[in-house]
Amino acid sequence: MESIILTLKLTDKLIRKIKIPTERTSTIKDKIEPGLQLRISRSGRKTWSFEKKFRKEGIKITIGEFPDLSIKEARKKARELKRLMAKGIDPREAKRQQQIAEDEKRLKARQDITFKELCYKYIEEYAKIYTIYWQKDTARIHNYAKPLFLKKISDIKSNDIEQIFNDISKDGKYATANQFLITLSSIFNKAIKWELIDRNPTLKIDKHKMQARERRLSYDEMTKFLQVLCGEATPLTRDFALLALYTGARKRNVLEMEWDNIDFVRKIWHIPKTKNGKAQNIPLTDEIIEILQARKLTSKSKWVLSTDRSKSGHLENPYKGNTNDKRLFKN
Repeated sequence: MESIILTLKLTDKLIRKIKIPTERTSTIKDKIEPGLQLRISRSGRKTWSFEKKFRKEGIKITIGEFPDLSIKEARKKARELKRLMAKGIDPREAKRQQQIAEDEKRLKARQDITFKELCYKYIEEYAKIYTIYWQKDTARIHNYAKPLFLKKISDIKSNDIEQIFNDISKDGKYATANQFLITLSSIFNKAIKWELIDRNPTLKIDKHKMQARERRLSYDEMTKFLQVLCGEATPLTRDFALLALYTGARKRNVLEMEWDNIDFVRKIWHIPKTKNGKAQNIPLTDEIIEILQARKLTSKSKWVLSTDRSKSGHLENPYKGNTNDKRLFKN
């Protein structure tokens, strides 16, 4: 349906008294300021707009809503648009440029948080929730990133980070320097995702190439290892070592192994959360099942490697205690 069009000398008081249309929208033109009009919808929404020909083309621009924008303010905006048009400026383009400027201003305001504020946000809103070793990230930040704390994140350059990276490396701490760079890269990547910045200043910095720390036991070493393991180690340490050897799992995961995560029927060990934050299923060989079944017979704890010598209730450090256990893990 077409709208009802009226021309009135508008006042705030009059606008408030105008009845809301039930069937068609109402458009009221202002008699004082030609081109200014108020559209009243059936929902009761009252919208100001300005309509005028510009370069032989009729244009219509929304300028606000009543009562947020009074009649006095609406007329002022209408006059500003007329002045732009008189200068040959398309008010639609001017409005678009103004929006771009406002967006850039808001973006700059977000970018103006300090690196210290970003780190706090990263640790509290991401690392503590989604990563296991967030304490190590926090320690690296406090130990090495203090020169960046008061800098605005938009002002941090690759050179700023590379200087710290090189300072750490001077003492031969190449692995530490690499981990520091990885931590900062993760922080800046998250800042990009949060739309705080649009670039990661760590990407231009090359990490140190590290030689893989891989060593295989020789036949003689394996023989000695098994002799000590089966003949001299304590049963608890022996079972830990065999479980670690057969599963290939990380030490921490083996130490914290729980009975609830062992499926004897399917022969599966379910690790709810690994180092990378993801779950993992490890198949269990017959040798592992035999070890687990033997421990299960006497177990009264939720832990597979239970002990009353630790606060946690499970084995925490297999390298401590018995002298033979120390021999087992030497070198």
